[in-house]
Amino acid sequence: MRRYLTVFASFVIMLCIGSVYAWSIIASELIKYHDFSASQSQIIFGTLIAIFPVTMIFVGRIGEKLKSRYISYISGLLFFVGYLLASLSNGSFVLIFLGVGVLAGIATGFGYWASLTTPIQWFPEKKGLITGIAAAGFGLGAVVMSAIAERVLLSGRDVLQLLAIIGVSYGLVIVLLSNLISQNALIVKEKAVNAKEFIRSKIFKKLFFGIFLGTFAGLLIIGSLKIIGGQFNISTHYLVVGVSVFAVANFLGRLLWGLMSDYLGASLSIFLALLVQSIAILLLNIVQLSVVSYLVLAFFIGFGFGGNFVLFAKETAQLFGVKNLGIIYPYVILGYAIAGIAGPFSGGFLFDISGTYTWAIYLASILSLLGSLLFLLQFVKERGRKKVSSNAL
Repeated sequence: MRRYLTVFASFVIMLCIGSVYAWSIIASELIKYHDFSASQSQIIFGTLIAIFPVTMIFVGRIGEKLKSRYISYISGLLFFVGYLLASLSNGSFVLIFLGVGVLAGIATGFGYWASLTTPIQWFPEKKGLITGIAAAGFGLGAVVMSAIAERVLLSGRDVLQLLAIIGVSYGLVIVLLSNLISQNALIVKEKAVNAKEFIRSKIFKKLFFGIFLGTFAGLLIIGSLKIIGGQFNISTHYLVVGVSVFAVANFLGRLLWGLMSDYLGASLSIFLALLVQSIAILLLNIVQLSVVSYLVLAFFIGFGFGGNFVLFAKETAQLFGVKNLGIIYPYVILGYAIAGIAGPFSGGFLFDISGTYTWAIYLASILSLLGSLLFLLQFVKERGRKKVSSNAL
């Protein structure tokens, strides 16, 4: 029973910390009512995305000494303090940056590490499924947050009150559910991987650059999705729905790409996921956005984007073992950390200097396409090796 409770608690905690993917709703309110620039709003989002993988490296080093539930406790407390500080900021960029960007970013790193690495210990034979469930919770966070944010803002409360509600409610949920997280003491012993040797390896470079290119594009778009749609004749309600559609697709992508990779292999799956994302992003510039096209493209961007967070984690666990996942995967996801700064900031900067997201969208589409081609080449090489091996037999 403990293993199922661990999976459940990890999923819900991931859902809470994954609320960051609804940031574009908060960003648009900060720009409208607190004179934030697009760059400022995206610096906060990008900093959170960058800090949490870096935090995971630190947590990976202490994970052997601290129980996962205690690591999760820390996540809930920091999440509460960070959002509460932001809510008391009176619209100060510095305080919101410290509260959401820094403290909530650290909280996300603690929570993500505990929720990703602990449940897979109970199901080592189902790496794809369990990794997909945990990662899917993170992706689904924006759906719940979008609904809460829309209800709170329509009730007449401002964005700072919304931040307080998020901090108190989500922080409490994380702390309470941490009590259900248990580690599997019977996990099979696996050969330890030296982090320095791993970083020098070719497989690390492949995984690192893959997740960087794959997430740069998605993070640029999701951080500004509502603002991009707002340039067209689309109501505020459907702009918020678009964020939820992205999150649902992100959730489905994390589950389905993980399952498909069991049959197609990681390289082909990553190629397809990033290609879908690239084409959908490009269409934002080609299609005259209506409610329908906005929602459809939000879905396919989210679906492709979601593949990054299950395919690379599963591949790491498959190659190096469940026990080593918490030690070396944080180094892989550093590519996501760099993308977390570069993607949203690039989008905000290009918008500030041009007054449109056209060039930012082209940049995102091209980088996603480059990532897909990188893994297409990898897939072709793997097929070639298999043919040579079979001919030798």
